Amino acid sequence: MKSRTSARLSYTLLFVIVVSLVAGVRTVSAAPPAPSPVSPSDGSTVGEPFIIAWTAVSDPSGIIGYNWQVSSSSAFTSVILQASTNGALQDTVSGLANGTYFWRVQAVSGAFVQGAWSQPSSFTVVGADTGAPSLGPPRGYSTFHPSEVMTFNWSAAPNAATYVLQYSTDASFPISTRGEFNNIPNTTFSFAIANPEGNYFARVFAVDASGVFSPPSNVISFSVFFRNPLPPPPSPVAPANGTTLTLPVTISWTDVPNPQPSGYELQIARDSGFSSIEVQDSQLTDSTRQILSLTSGTKFWRVRSAQGAASPTTAAVTAWSATSTFVVSSAPAAPVSVTLAKDPLYSGETVAVAVQLTAAVPAAGASINLTSSNPSALPVPPTVTMPGNTAWMQFQVQAGQVTAPTPITLTATLNSRSASAQFTLLPPSLRTLIISPSTISGGAQPQGLVLLNGQAPAGGALVSLSSNSPSVSPPSSVLVAAGSSSAAFAIPTSAVTANTTATVTASYNGASAQAQVTLTPQQQPLSLTLDPTSTIGSGGSSFATVRVASPSSTDQFLQVASSNPAVASVPSVMVIPAGTTAGGFNIFTNAVSTQTVVTISVSGGGVTRSANLTVNPTAPAPPPTPAAPSLLSPPSNERVPQPITFDWTDVANAASYEIQIDDSSNFTAPLTFRQTVSVSQATVTGLPAQRLFWRVRAFNSANVAGPFSGSRRFTAQAAPAAVSLSAVSVSPTSIVGGGSAQGTVTLTGAAPSGGALVTLSDNSASASVPASVTVPAGATSAGFNITTSAVSASTAVTITGSFGGATRSATLTVQPQPAGVSLSTLTVNPTSVVGGNSSQGTVTLTGPAPSNGAVVTVSDNSTSASTPTSVTVAAGATSATFTIATGTVNATTSVTITASFGGVTRTATLTLTAQPPPPPAGDTVAIQRAEFSSGRLRVEATSTSSNATLTVFVTSTNAQIGVLQNDGGGRYRGEFNWPSNPGNITVRSSLGGSASRTVSSN
Repeated sequence: MKSRTSARLSYTLLFVIVVSLVAGVRTVSAAPPAPSPVSPSDGSTVGEPFIIAWTAVSDPSGIIGYNWQVSSSSAFTSVILQASTNGALQDTVSGLANGTYFWRVQAVSGAFVQGAWSQPSSFTVVGADTGAPSLGPPRGYSTFHPSEVMTFNWSAAPNAATYVLQYSTDASFPISTRGEFNNIPNTTFSFAIANPEGNYFARVFAVDASGVFSPPSNVISFSVFFRNPLPPPPSPVAPANGTTLTLPVTISWTDVPNPQPSGYELQIARDSGFSSIEVQDSQLTDSTRQILSLTSGTKFWRVRSAQGAASPTTAAVTAWSATSTFVVSSAPAAPVSVTLAKDPLYSGETVAVAVQLTAAVPAAGASINLTSSNPSALPVPPTVTMPGNTAWMQFQVQAGQVTAPTPITLTATLNSRSASAQFTLLPPSLRTLIISPSTISGGAQPQGLVLLNGQAPAGGALVSLSSNSPSVSPPSSVLVAAGSSSAAFAIPTSAVTANTTATVTASYNGASAQAQVTLTPQQQPLSLTLDPTSTIGSGGSSFATVRVASPSSTDQFLQVASSNPAVASVPSVMVIPAGTTAGGFNIFTNAVSTQTVVTISVSGGGVTRSANLTVNPTAPAPPPTPAAPSLLSPPSNERVPQPITFDWTDVANAASYEIQIDDSSNFTAPLTFRQTVSVSQATVTGLPAQRLFWRVRAFNSANVAGPFSGSRRFTAQAAPAAVSLSAVSVSPTSIVGGGSAQGTVTLTGAAPSGGALVTLSDNSASASVPASVTVPAGATSAGFNITTSAVSASTAVTITGSFGGATRSATLTVQPQPAGVSLSTLTVNPTSVVGGNSSQGTVTLTGPAPSNGAVVTVSDNSTSASTPTSVTVAAGATSATFTIATGTVNATTSVTITASFGGVTRTATLTLTAQPPPPPAGDTVAIQRAEFSSGRLRVEATSTSSNATLTVFVTSTNAQIGVLQNDGGGRYRGEFNWPSNPGNITVRSSLGGSASRTVSSN
């Protein structure tokens, strides 16, 4: 029995094919006749599910299928069900409420022409009031905002395998406008509607294992509008108001009526006005947050929730909660806990260790003493530095080697107080054995992979291997190299006459792991053909097609070889997919100096087939000769003032152009003017004031000239007088020392060809200008930057420019920093990032910046980070932010950021951590398909292992989308409900392989 979901998909595909092919042909075949409805008879009463049936029709091109529709109107103004069959004369209908309906059917011919619809036939559904789920109201309320996640719940239905949720702005749920989520496994579902705004209706169906729908549930209504009301804000729960605490501090609050994924925003400030915010955490899902680092003193905190969008560009957020306070103890910081990211730990593993203090250390930071109860098994540095004003940090340690389980205590000490972590270090052990592929033709070689817990000791780990079948002959052992956690090996197999399953056992250090491989009878290759049989060496390729006599129920693996792999490379095996008689593989070639013949062979079942591939040297093709350009300006017979800009069209394969100007249309030597340029334009001056002719030709990269363009006549006017410097100006004319101003030089006319080089100077150490600035050809002005230094008194600086015999000046007044305002704090957020990511710095003044702003100088002490030289706090503001860019690091690195203003200097520490090493890949993953359409994401992927688990993630956020279904033979697929196109996805394998791909939209 066909489910309505698959039938709907078939109908959609059939309809698209019909429309596409009919639109693409000139002659349309006659439409097939309309079928006649048979069952249910017109006006009959039915219960669900029931069968609709119709008469067969014929067409000279044959009939490939039938389409059917159900509507509550005899005019079919609103279709509520539709599907198709691949030639069958009946289908199953379910999912209708009690009431009277109409149905009709049409045929589709082998020429992909849709016939006329049959006459409508009516039926009445009775007894559909049982077995349907009961849909409750949405969580929280029914007035939502666009993009707000809504959660719907319904009662469980008997015999339900899955559920289908539908929503629409029309209470009749027509197919053309409704949205639908199917294959829902549970009785709850959440989704969001971004657009359009409107009043919506929702209902749910139960679907049994055969794909039969229950009657629809009750219909509920809800709305989605930007202007809908917002729920009340959360309420603070803990800690109790005014409580004095040591770190870490756990903040909690009540949930809003409809909590959103990543919806909460938490602020912790030093003041009740939240002008000095110490913690800003956004996109929180849980109504609790553990705070690891805070400075001492009274803290004020509040929280609010984002509930979708209030406009296309703004979020709909609740009011802030009531403000609650707590006090962080000012007692000297001491360790609270030492935590390992993993316990137990295996020899050779690297693990992150976190140290939590009771309070933040002073701004200068603090050294924490470390000791290990077994330094040879777990060496640790004698100290680690906790960055200033923080109370939590991480560092990494690498375990040594042990031969037996060894208890270890790691202790951190500060201010005469200690905290410890007790854990067990285990010797390396065998974790698993993987064979890929798990089914292969006898005689082919699958790959084995042994994985250890931890790393192999000095001298390596010798893993013994054995097989329970003479048809599978792994090596007696495989060595996992010292410091490594895995080793791969090939498993030779023998030809078999029937499917043979063998168990391979790996043993090491008292532990064993097993994996099975099934050998199938290997067919003999019938033929091997190459296309093409001759190709070039560098970058060349050919495709080999291998055929066997009959299809097999499993994939067939045949050995492939090249007589000269350095010239023509091939895979070691190729696959003929199950159910087919042909397969193929690519041959890639490398450069050769002389013609080389390479023999490609394929073997199986004791038979080898061969074919020759001729690989030729790659001869460089001569560059094409460019065509003649077309002249653009100046127009014919125009009087043109100098300098004159000549323009012509760019032509393909042109590396340069030659422009010629002469007083004769014959262009006889010597020419009046000739110039070679790299672009399709030239500016010329100094021509005689008379009638002239010009033309252009192009040269390719081999300096071969193409044909000349046609010539064009013009009259050159006398060249203008020489250009000189007209003025020098600065903006603003007064600035606080340490800031920068903009200077401008202006000429008396347009700069000549090649531009105008204006020399610059200043008469004071309080300001600095470049040695020169160039006004581009044809322009009359250019700008330059003026940097200034701090001064103790108002200083007038003269900026001077010279060009064309003229010298001009302007005055810039450098003012001292205003008294009374200085730098209060410098913070960075986050305080620790992985190298290559950025952090944000914030400078805060003791009061509002003066009317001309406050320029705060900024610097850093490391090549691993980069800050701007200064940041300006706008007039009247008390703070400003700047970006801290970082580079990748090989080990944890502390960077000191320094800011100065008003005689006060503050510092902050940014910790850079190294990228974690990628896990060893036990397989190779490739994404074959990634498409998004109407809320459904379709993914198809392959793995070199047929036993892997492939999981799909959003690349940008690492959000998990779902797990792909294993179709066998290393092929995987899946379809997932997803609110919008994720843009780019990453498929990760349980064996370590991964791949990413951009998602296309249909």
